[in-house]
Amino acid sequence: MRVDADTFKLKVKPGKTYMLRLINAALNEELFFAVANHTLTVVEVDAVYVKPFTVDTLVISPGQTTNVLLTAKPYYPGANFYMSAAPYSTARPGTFGNTTVAGILEYENPAMSPSAASFVKGLPLF
Repeated sequence: MRVDADTFKLKVKPGKTYMLRLINAALNEELFFAVANHTLTVVEVDAVYVKPFTVDTLVISPGQTTNVLLTAKPYYPGANFYMSAAPYSTARPGTFGNTTVAGILEYENPAMSPSAASFVKGLPLF
C-alpha cells in the first residue's frame, strides 16, 4: 500500500494506552475497523459505558460512536502499523467505492527511521 503525505499518522509511545473515539459518519454502510497486530478494548458505545471487552476487529454502524482503548506494545521502536476501515457489503461489486481507508499507527523513536508498515490483510467481508 502506498503512503503519501496526506495519510493520517497517530504517533504513540511504547507501553502507553490511548483512547480513540471512532465515529462512523457513513450514511448507509457498517464499517469494520482494525489496527494491525493490536487489540482494541471497547469501553463506551453511543455515550453509554459498557463492561470492557477486547476485540481484534470492530464493527461500527452508521452514526454510531465508540470509544476504544489502544495499548501500544511495550517495545516497538520505529515500527509502523496500519489502522484500517472497510465497509460491510454482501453484494459484489457494491454500488459504492468499496475501498479500505487507512491511517498509520507510528511508534515514536527519534533515534531510528520508521520501518515499513504492517497491514491487516484479513478484514472481514461480512
